[in-house]
Amino acid sequence: MTSEENRSHTNETNQVLDEKYEPKQEQESTVDTDTEEAPTNRGLRIGCMTFCLAVTVLFLWVWHHQSQFNDNYRQASFHLRNGEPTKAIEAYQKAIKNKNRTLFFKSAPTAYNNLGQAYMHAEQYPKAIETFRGVIQMAPDQPEGYVNLATVFLSMNDPKSAYAICIDALQDFPKYAFLHYNLACSYALTDDPQKALNSLRQAVDLDPDLREYAQNEDALIDIVPQLP
Repeated sequence: MTSEENRSHTNETNQVLDEKYEPKQEQESTVDTDTEEAPTNRGLRIGCMTFCLAVTVLFLWVWHHQSQFNDNYRQASFHLRNGEPTKAIEAYQKAIKNKNRTLFFKSAPTAYNNLGQAYMHAEQYPKAIETFRGVIQMAPDQPEGYVNLATVFLSMNDPKSAYAICIDALQDFPKYAFLHYNLACSYALTDDPQKALNSLRQAVDLDPDLREYAQNEDALIDIVPQLP
């Protein structure tokens, strides 16, 4: 074989080798790319798993404390109906404590209203007043807080304070029967029987059941017979 033929053969051999190595280079490039993308995908998966775990833990936390609120609320209502205000107070406090831990559903004006009534039945009047004032701030669009606050002052034989609360609340809730009823009690306790009769008449017009209720009210027992 001549020298030219040797050179030609050598060139052909090198060309074949180059062609054989090109796919390997492409394959190595692909492997490197996959290796670079793997940490990103792994981080995304870890982030998703962490988020799902956090949501699950949060749901279990809220569900647990909401269940505790419901259980203590039912127990407190039972004690209140059975004339056990001290036990009712304790149970309502536990219910409210758990309600505050539900994070997104903390408002419970009804529970605070009932707690205030338990304080009132236990003759813990300052705490009842504080609780009902809190109810009014929490739910100013609901008349129950005003009614209960006026009832506390009536129980304390402070009809003037009860009168002021009723007059103020009736501007926003003119059709709420119990506000007229408490106003009638306030008038009766301040020796104004005619205004007491007018307010009681409005209360009974709005809620006829209050006629029978008023028959057991010491302040109104002499006013009820004058109703039409």
